[in-house]
Amino acid sequence: MKNLFDLNKMPFKEAIKLVNEICNKNIKLSLSEINFILNINKKELISIFFDEYKFFNQKDFILIEDFINKNLDIKNKDFLSDLIYFATDFGLDVNYEKIISLLLINEEETECVVLASLEYINNNVKFLYIEELVKNLEHIRENILYHQNEQLLASLVLFRITNKIKYLDFIKELIEYDKSNLEFLKNKLKEKMYNTDYFNLPDFLKSV
Repeated sequence: MKNLFDLNKMPFKEAIKLVNEICNKNIKLSLSEINFILNINKKELISIFFDEYKFFNQKDFILIEDFINKNLDIKNKDFLSDLIYFATDFGLDVNYEKIISLLLINEEETECVVLASLEYINNNVKFLYIEELVKNLEHIRENILYHQNEQLLASLVLFRITNKIKYLDFIKELIEYDKSNLEFLKNKLKEKMYNTDYFNLPDFLKSV
């Protein structure tokens, strides 16, 4: 197998093949090797590595957490959404004020940064930032620039925070408008934070 330190010199298809080979070898990479992969030029390869590699430990997460926080202003929005999803999946501590700011857009987006940021917030509601958080979630709910799944998730988080029925009513409207929103809601309600052992679901959500 070729050396991972040659990744930047390889054609893209060869580099993808090597990353997959590295991940499938069931070998723990060193911190320096992971750091090299985080800083390769082809960001798609980093996303593949995040998806496929299974041997991260706590020291790796500290390194990656720092890397993500340093790249929250990156122009590659697809890669940014991948970074935020990784942080969500592994409970990393990402700059919360920056995540909240990423909820605001001036035009309809296709890169899923808003949804990724909402997923992070859904898993990490921090009441220290309650004023700005509610303000930006309300903005999503009221603005047609946002996709309906983003509006639904924003409303669900708002309900968790405030317990105000108007957010449930809006979710009902979204479901009535498009049944695909119901499937999205069902998937959200399967997540641990909505388990009835921890969260008192209203009758409407229990019946979904």
